[in-house]
Amino acid sequence: MVLSKLFSSSRSRDKENEKKCIIKGYPLTNSPVIPGILKHQVEFKKVKYGSTDLVGFTFAHEGSNLVQYESLKLFRRKLAYWYQDNAKFQKQINSEFTKDLIAISVSFFNFDLGESCHDFKLDKQFKPSENGFLTYRKHSECIQCAYYNENGVEYLAGITFYPAPHGKPKLLRSNNVLLAIASNSAIVYPHGDRRFQWSETEKIKQYGRFCSTAGKHVLLKFSPDDGVPRHFGYNHFTNKFEKSFCIECLKEFYKWEEPKKDSSATPATGSASAAPVVTVEESVPAAVTANDSEPSAVTRASSTESLIEGFEQVKIDSEDFESDIDDAELIY
Repeated sequence: MVLSKLFSSSRSRDKENEKKCIIKGYPLTNSPVIPGILKHQVEFKKVKYGSTDLVGFTFAHEGSNLVQYESLKLFRRKLAYWYQDNAKFQKQINSEFTKDLIAISVSFFNFDLGESCHDFKLDKQFKPSENGFLTYRKHSECIQCAYYNENGVEYLAGITFYPAPHGKPKLLRSNNVLLAIASNSAIVYPHGDRRFQWSETEKIKQYGRFCSTAGKHVLLKFSPDDGVPRHFGYNHFTNKFEKSFCIECLKEFYKWEEPKKDSSATPATGSASAAPVVTVEESVPAAVTANDSEPSAVTRASSTESLIEGFEQVKIDSEDFESDIDDAELIY
């Protein structure tokens, strides 16, 4: 009984610490953080969507039974939402969700999967820039995003999801929302005029950017009342969606200009490529296990200067986000 209480208390502290790191933001790194569970990897399998290597599955030994169904169900439902118009593709990938599946990777617009769960590359129709390079950021212990950096802009190249990086699923509700926010705030490559992109001008009325004040990539949604973009986030302690007004993002919205193609660049840490450095963020990483690799942090490119003004919390209006986010409440 005493041991059971100790384990329960330890798991609770781990969850609270992870929530704090999610809110604070994990550090940007020049190579992916490798969770300990990947030491069991024996196979990496790619699935095409048309001509694109879109989804990758990393497996442990058959019958390993390392992952619980709840975690697998979370990402399977997310893929079903993203590719709901292609029943044949859904059927093809659903068969891969077995309990020896320890990582799932998805490439995003105009990117392909490479030869491992963290390897993403530009689609072959594009020629990589001499200044282009990849960086990585964990959004939780289960989610790590890869970003292609070019001329000061950070494009989402892909997401890697670990169903149970430390053996047990946790924070499923938070991870469900984090996946939605990461995909909805993605900047599409190649960079065009953001004011005329589909996500901002047509149905969804939202866009993403790196906010120096928040210290992380954020999703901004337009208010139906005043047309002003506000941070759209999630309180991982109360399990409620929230909207916040941000001076930095408001100024950037009204001053936004399409990035120049000849932006100056400086060498990226630990990379032969060059990277533009505008602002530097400092983040506190979550504690890692003894099996986790710890790549060095790198400086963070941003399109605006760091501003000292903070946030003013406001109530959120009733509006759609993603229909597959359940068990979370909207603040009215």
